[in-house]
Amino acid sequence: MVADKKMWVYSGIGLLIAAVVIAFARLSYGVVLPFMKDGLNITYSQAGYLGTTTSLGYLCMVIFAGMAAAKWGSKVTILSGVSLVTVGFIGLTFSSSYWITFLFMLLLGVGTAFTYTPLISWLVAWFPHKKGTMIGITTSGVGIGLLTTGILVPYLETVFTGYGWRVAWGLFALVAFIVVILAFVIMKDPPSTKKSEHMQDTASTKEIFLNPNVIKIAVLYGILGMTYIIHAVFIMSYMIESGVDITIAGQLMAINGILSIFCGPIWGVVSDKLGRRISLILTAGITSFSMLIPIFFTSMPGFIMHMLILSCTLNGLFTLIQASSMDFVKPVEMPIAFSYATFYYAVGQFLGPTIGGWLIDEWGGFKSAFLFCSIVLGVGFILAFTVKKAETFQNPVPQKSIQM
Repeated sequence: MVADKKMWVYSGIGLLIAAVVIAFARLSYGVVLPFMKDGLNITYSQAGYLGTTTSLGYLCMVIFAGMAAAKWGSKVTILSGVSLVTVGFIGLTFSSSYWITFLFMLLLGVGTAFTYTPLISWLVAWFPHKKGTMIGITTSGVGIGLLTTGILVPYLETVFTGYGWRVAWGLFALVAFIVVILAFVIMKDPPSTKKSEHMQDTASTKEIFLNPNVIKIAVLYGILGMTYIIHAVFIMSYMIESGVDITIAGQLMAINGILSIFCGPIWGVVSDKLGRRISLILTAGITSFSMLIPIFFTSMPGFIMHMLILSCTLNGLFTLIQASSMDFVKPVEMPIAFSYATFYYAVGQFLGPTIGGWLIDEWGGFKSAFLFCSIVLGVGFILAFTVKKAETFQNPVPQKSIQM
């Protein structure tokens, strides 16, 4: 009972942190952008550079985040990351120029890098036999955060016309500050992740980076990052251009957010029962298939089917890949392994919009971009078959010893 209570408390704080650093710091920008663009009087090109800046900060620091967690401990690293994100929110609230905004958007990316990968590693270090469940509950925070952002930001702009976007960033900062306090009070490093033991027991980084199964999962994560961002950026425009009413298109996006809240935890539990490899193959195959639907059925029923199927697997695929990246290393090595895999994901996200835009402009429109996504995900589907069954390492945190 004590172990179960701790699991739910820790997964709850993980959910809140994920909502702050992924939904608010990374994904809310698309919702805030229309109002922020007018408020700062910037061009669409400049707005695009701001979004890329956050991805760049994340990409450059994600590897170092795992190393920092291994050296200093997960709690210190996570608290530092969320604190940086909080400062970024505060800066955006009062920012008055493009270049100041640029710096604080960069800070959001850096803060996210130092938070999310150590967070996942910290959770599964406490409950290594519940990786899928813990990661699934945590990733549901992203869906909750996106749903909240989609409702909150437009409402604030109607109440505070012209500066509602600043109020939104300010509220994000307030929530982030509260989460920092909660994390400081609640979080404890697992016994195996104390700094002194890390210094003694962590295998060389080179051995982890050359682990063939870790590399396969990392490549699959990079594929997911690339296809996910292409879909996120262009699906709304694709639906509208295909004749779907803008209101219905928005509702489909909302349904996607709602279903993703439950998708991650469900697939996480399934993988803990059925096995990671089989679950990974299933979700990769179904996700690849879902990308083909809007290519052949460019009508509202086709897009509805596409969004429903994708919503039921995509967040699950995230959960399974994240869990799998740590299945082939010892618990003490998990932060570095997960950071390494996440670097591939960050590269994929960095390249995705450019590749997708080029395909749309030069090679047949939206269908070519979604065909590319399906083919690349198909490669990931085949790659999933080559991943071996997860290795079993001794649980460093005996469940009987877990205490609140």
